[in-house]
Amino acid sequence: MKPDLDVLSQPTPVPFERAARLVKTPTFRQKTVPHGWNLLQFRPVRAFVTWSGFPAVLQLLVLAVFVALAVIGWGHYTPAGVNAKLYAKTNLVNLAIWGLWWPAIIWMTVLLGRAWCIVCPLELVSSQSEKLGRKLGLPQAPLAGWLAKGSLVVLLFAGLQMLVPGVQIHRVPHYTSLFLWTSLALAFGVGLFLKDRAFCRGFCPVALLLSAYGRGGMLAVRPSGQSCCNPNSKAPNARACPSLLNPARLNTNKDCLVCGDCVKADPAGEMQLLLRPPFSQTDAREPLASWPLTLFVMIVSGFVTYELCGVWKAADPVFAFVPEQVIKALHAGAAGGWIKGLWTIVAVPLLLWLVLGVLTLLLGGAKSLSEAWRRLALPMAVVVAAGHAAKGLEKFTSWAGFLPFAWAEPTGVQTALQMNAKAMPQPAAWFTLPTLSVLAMVLIGAAVLLALREARLADTEKARTRYLPIFLLGAFYFFLVFGWGGWLK
Repeated sequence: MKPDLDVLSQPTPVPFERAARLVKTPTFRQKTVPHGWNLLQFRPVRAFVTWSGFPAVLQLLVLAVFVALAVIGWGHYTPAGVNAKLYAKTNLVNLAIWGLWWPAIIWMTVLLGRAWCIVCPLELVSSQSEKLGRKLGLPQAPLAGWLAKGSLVVLLFAGLQMLVPGVQIHRVPHYTSLFLWTSLALAFGVGLFLKDRAFCRGFCPVALLLSAYGRGGMLAVRPSGQSCCNPNSKAPNARACPSLLNPARLNTNKDCLVCGDCVKADPAGEMQLLLRPPFSQTDAREPLASWPLTLFVMIVSGFVTYELCGVWKAADPVFAFVPEQVIKALHAGAAGGWIKGLWTIVAVPLLLWLVLGVLTLLLGGAKSLSEAWRRLALPMAVVVAAGHAAKGLEKFTSWAGFLPFAWAEPTGVQTALQMNAKAMPQPAAWFTLPTLSVLAMVLIGAAVLLALREARLADTEKARTRYLPIFLLGAFYFFLVFGWGGWLK
């Protein structure tokens, strides 16, 4: 059966002008490193990456932690009379997953691309179940093109975000445990009946987040300078990549899982593991984002707005005003959380992007609203990721101090009861809100500059027509994190 052509066609070849800069002679005798340091030049690094246990052993260790947390969290709910947010911090499961792991994933992806995939236990479960399916003789179909583009992933991610206000998944250990078990079961089931890393490409709930946030990451697998242009190159082809990528033509982080298989299949040493400055100019840019990725950026922009407003006490009631009025009018009661979820990931993104899209149209940057959204998506993802990372830093530093208590009592019930009764002091956050505000403003300011650069590199001709919308979203997030410092009284 022929592999999926849509997958094989990505990433696109390096443009001729850029390739000419990478290759100094037409004979391909001189190797060049495309704006980075090849970590495989260091023998310990090469030995580790080419080791038969890489990355499976790392993934197995993380899988053990995931299973342990899923077992510990099962059947545990917020105790009566205890603040749910406080209990989430004292319970080891919710603290580890939502207070430490989730913020760390955001930062890891922004800085190092898809480095999380190296240790992801779901990839291990999926790959091993795929092997099991082959041994059992089960029919394993290739991933459909619409699934490979992330059409289902965006729905799964939206559903996960709905669970935050809907059932407080980030504060109830049992719901977190259900999430972990469901993710493991889904990875196992997909691996049995689909092939070529189908789970990672079309079912992983955070696949689009890793793709959108990780494109500018500083860790990247790339061919040596001449591999993508030389028809006689000995760099591995798509058969060496479980994700059906062509290693000899890699020029983007969006799909590569940094598994090292192409390096292991590369006796000529043409594949490189680069550490380079963020958003390398040698990477390919897409002027038009796919619809699933565009919808992801839109959805997450609303969620990040909700998260940033939640830190600023004056902004939180403003953000929640409309859904609160709807809840009162409908007497929604327990369903109020779902109304807040729809407001967060549907209504707010539509309002926000309607303004940004119309502004782009007026400036001549697109011929339709849908085109404007798709042209804005990838540069905007840089700003949205910075806002997400700012909130992640705030959460990590305010939750991390609870780790010794949660480690001593994993269920966290007695710790929460004592802290709730003021019999035990709560650990202070590592940074004050004014300090976090300054750090967040610097982060978002830098992201705006990078986003403007990304817009220019993706489409030089009409980049300026998208500068103002990008700047406005950055200014909006900048204003929200400025409010964290308490200077607007």
